[in-house]
Amino acid sequence: MFDRVSPVWKRLSEGLTSTHKNLNFNRVSKEQGFELYKGTRGSPENIGNEFEASHPVVRTNPVTGWKSLFAAGAQIRHGWIDNVTDGESDIIKAYFLQLITENHDLQVRFRWNKNDIAIWDNRSVFHTATFDYRGKRQGNRVVSIREKPFYDSKSVSRREALGLWFNIKYIS
Repeated sequence: MFDRVSPVWKRLSEGLTSTHKNLNFNRVSKEQGFELYKGTRGSPENIGNEFEASHPVVRTNPVTGWKSLFAAGAQIRHGWIDNVTDGESDIIKAYFLQLITENHDLQVRFRWNKNDIAIWDNRSVFHTATFDYRGKRQGNRVVSIREKPFYDSKSVSRREALGLWFNIKYIS
């Protein structure tokens, strides 16, 4: 998705951070009657039940070394882009959400069947459930710990790493 933004937006985004805030964990735990773990979860900064943290808008994947947008979708639905006005934050968030929803060639739709397993890398992928299914679903989520999102100015985009310099479609 990072490759879909113009060079100007890339430069702007690389210098920003965003505050991620998730209100749903607390709401769902109350509704479902379970208690959230409030101790340290990997990083000493990941503690308590506020579920709020500041991260770079563009992060570097530590495995691939590729840049990706990290401030879009559910991560910052209740959060904001730091150090800009509320209006600017809303514009940036709306644009990134537009990139996710309108670039269907960047999306995967998975039709679940019994005993299916789906694995993705949250460091470079946005995911959400679509509530167009019947019945009850159950799943187990596995997440890594101790890794704090970071931005390395020497990292490159996926297209740059693969030598794909042509045919980039910018969304207007």
